[in-house]
Order: sequence, then C-alpha cells, then structure tokens
Amino acid sequence: MGLARKLVAKVVLSKQQKEILTELSRRLGTSESETLRTALMDYAKELNIITETIQRKRIVKEETT
Repeated sequence: MGLARKLVAKVVLSKQQKEILTELSRRLGTSESETLRTALMDYAKELNIITETIQRKRIVKEETT
C-alpha cells in the first residue's frame, strides 16, 4: 500500500480562533496544520464518523465484487 495522498483544505478562522490555534500548536510543539488534523480526527472519532466511513467503504466494495 502506498502513501496516502494529502489534499489541501483552506480554513477561514476568526482572529480569536487563530490565536487559539497558534497557542495550541505552540503548547503541543506541532505545526498548525498538524494541530488541525489531530483535532479533526479526534472529533471524528468522538462522533464515530471514522468507523462509519470504513464500514460504508467495505459495503460498497463488497457490492462491486
């Protein structure tokens, strides 16, 4: 399996949100991009979106084979 291809998503933040992101990144010692990716995946896990997406892909794959 090859490396996952990364896509670019632009995000518009308020001044306060940008300040929070900058501070979070500083405290975590990561880039702002990595901080946003981590936060997104943590939130998706909380909502079980990751599991649902994987299951949906499996179902589609089974239907096409």
